[in-house]
Amino acid sequence: MSHSEHDDFLLQRQQQVISAAKVCFSRSGFHGASMADISRESALGAGQIYRYFSSKELIVMETIKSIAQNWRLFLIQYLPAQQSTQDIINADSPFWQHWPSQDRKLLLEMYSEASRNESVRTILAQQEQLLLAELAAIFRAQQPDIDPTQRANRIQFLLLLVDGVACRAFGDSDLNQREMQRVNGVLSQHLFG
Repeated sequence: MSHSEHDDFLLQRQQQVISAAKVCFSRSGFHGASMADISRESALGAGQIYRYFSSKELIVMETIKSIAQNWRLFLIQYLPAQQSTQDIINADSPFWQHWPSQDRKLLLEMYSEASRNESVRTILAQQEQLLLAELAAIFRAQQPDIDPTQRANRIQFLLLLVDGVACRAFGDSDLNQREMQRVNGVLSQHLFG
C-alpha cells in the first residue's frame, strides 16, 4: 500500500469512527456513550478504534470539530438566502430541513459541552470567527450599500435567532405559534424591511 493509499485508508477509518460516534452521541450524549457503543456502531473492534484515536476524549473532540464545521457550512449555505425570519423561527421549515434531527441533538450536546470545556469553547470560537468573516463577505456582496456596522449587527442578530431556535424550538412543543408569527412580523420588518 502506497503512502497516499495508507493516508486515505486512515482518513476513511477515522471518518467511520466519527460517523458511528455521532450516532452514539446523539442517542446518549458525549459522556453517556461508551467505547463499546462506538465499537458496535462502527463495526470495528475497540483495538481497531484505538489505532485511529488514542482515547474516547479524542473521538469526542474530533466529533465536535466535525459538528462545528458542519454547522458553520450549513449557516453559510442557507442563512444568506433567507429574506425573512419566517423560516428561521419555524423549526419545521425548509431552512431547518437541511439540518437533520441527529445533527440538532449533536448541536445541543456540543453547546452543553462548551459550557464546561475550554477546548470545546476554543473550537467553537474558531468556527464562529470564520463564520462571521464569511457571512460578512456574502452579505457585503448582497447588500453593498448597507453600513458595515448595521450589516454586522444584522448578522449577529440572525445568528442569535438561529442559535436560539436550535437550542429551544426543537425540543419545546409548547411554543405559541401565533405569538411566534407576531414576533416574526416585527423581526422581518426590522431586519429586511
